[in-house]
Amino acid sequence: MSILVVGGGAIGLLVAGRLAQSGAPDVGLLGRPSTASALAGRPLRIVQGGAAAEVPRLAVAGAPDDLPAQLRRPDLAILCVKGYDTPAAIETLRAVGPRLVLTLQNGIGNEERLAEAFGASRVIAGAITTSVDLTGPAEIVVTKIGGIVLAPMDPAIDLAPWREALAGAGFRVETTGDPRALKWSKALLNMLGNATAAILDMPVAAVYADRRLLDLDLRAAREALAVMGAMGARPINLPGYPAGTLAAIARVAPDALLRPLLRRMVAGGRGGKDPSLLRDLRAGRRRSEGEFLYGAVAAAAAARHLPAPANAALWRVLGSIVAGQLPWDEFRGNPERLLRELP
Repeated sequence: MSILVVGGGAIGLLVAGRLAQSGAPDVGLLGRPSTASALAGRPLRIVQGGAAAEVPRLAVAGAPDDLPAQLRRPDLAILCVKGYDTPAAIETLRAVGPRLVLTLQNGIGNEERLAEAFGASRVIAGAITTSVDLTGPAEIVVTKIGGIVLAPMDPAIDLAPWREALAGAGFRVETTGDPRALKWSKALLNMLGNATAAILDMPVAAVYADRRLLDLDLRAAREALAVMGAMGARPINLPGYPAGTLAAIARVAPDALLRPLLRRMVAGGRGGKDPSLLRDLRAGRRRSEGEFLYGAVAAAAAARHLPAPANAALWRVLGSIVAGQLPWDEFRGNPERLLRELP
């Protein structure tokens, strides 16, 4: 059994490192040349609960041609890149030629793009809820323990070997038969406190201390739930992330009860990390995964003639800031400026 992890960010390093630690045969990582260079002279270091473990023998390459022979046609490729990197990753995967592809990417639509490229019979949708920080070129810190959920894009795919391999690497692994419910449920939780904190350059706790901003996130979540309902996709609970339970409560509970629940869950659920969209903005990235969260919800709603003004506005503002079309400084620490953009 050969497994190649594609993407050398924090999640890619965690998955590849844990699989290598477990003694799984023929495990490797395909990342940027800078990642391969950083790990060429030192072992990967994984820190969890104050204890550190080193992974001394992880095969790392910066290009498909640099992979060892046993990883050039792997049984499974695990995709751990940003959603906006999926088109380039598809070309990389074509060069590598895996038998199956598992996507652990955030956002909506990546598994459909992969199925279009390789066929549904070769694609597994997945979600990982463990929170990880990249603290150095060869060190990651696990800040919150979660798990991995797998869903086949084709029911004929046998998940058992991959469930066992990931469980053997120390991950809590669950499976479901509905990949759309899986990815939308993860997206629901990725959206909470993410775009608002990024646009305003504020911690989630500070954002959610403002009832108007918390209510904006509630509006966006309810719009996403309406789209899921129109699709026939029911929200499901994920390891450490009760999306299904939260959705059920949101349908019947008054906002006065939901607000304190979200304040506790969202701020605490990130393991002390800043939201991903905020970190990307601070890093000066010119693309944003908000396109595959709020943008994807707004597009799916429009296709079904459903209203999604909160999602559309959040993505329009965030996308415009990322593209340099709106000055970020106008919004940083200024909730009033963001609220003026809402219908």
